Amino acid sequence: MDAALEILDPLVFDRAYAYFHPAVTAPNATESLSSAVYESAWARDNILRQCTSILLITQIGASLLYFIFSAFSYYFIFDRRLEYHPRFLKNQVRQEIASSMWAVPFINILTLPWFLGEVRGKSFLYSNVSDYGWTWMAVSTVLFMIWNDLLIYWIHRLEHHPSVYKYIHKPHHKWIMPTP
Repeated sequence: MDAALEILDPLVFDRAYAYFHPAVTAPNATESLSSAVYESAWARDNILRQCTSILLITQIGASLLYFIFSAFSYYFIFDRRLEYHPRFLKNQVRQEIASSMWAVPFINILTLPWFLGEVRGKSFLYSNVSDYGWTWMAVSTVLFMIWNDLLIYWIHRLEHHPSVYKYIHKPHHKWIMPTP
């Protein structure tokens, strides 16, 4: 995420934050207006700016990934004959898209602490393999995949708890015939 911010800050975010949240200058300031064109009240290391930027990047990125890969899967992999199955609901694809797009912002908020920690230097990510060696790279990759699968499993189990199932997870189970 820090690489994404490094690229997008000068291209997009500096101007956007300067426009929506400009730096306040003193009324008797002697600087030219052009020097403050892209200055925002929120510096690049401001935690609110970083949170906002991360949420924008993940929202746009997750939506693009969803639409690109689900469209590819729908048109090239999905067996379209399943749409005529008696349990395939009317407007099911549209409902699934709406449900997914409604869920993305909430999922993004849940991932925000991890991305923010990485941007603020609180992660164990490293870019130079020679720091720890190829063996640790392989071991840490396997450990990450195991950890990720365990978390997904337990989160899904928690979503089936009676206190949250009805409100959060039940709509996901109304589609018996899945689509991409």
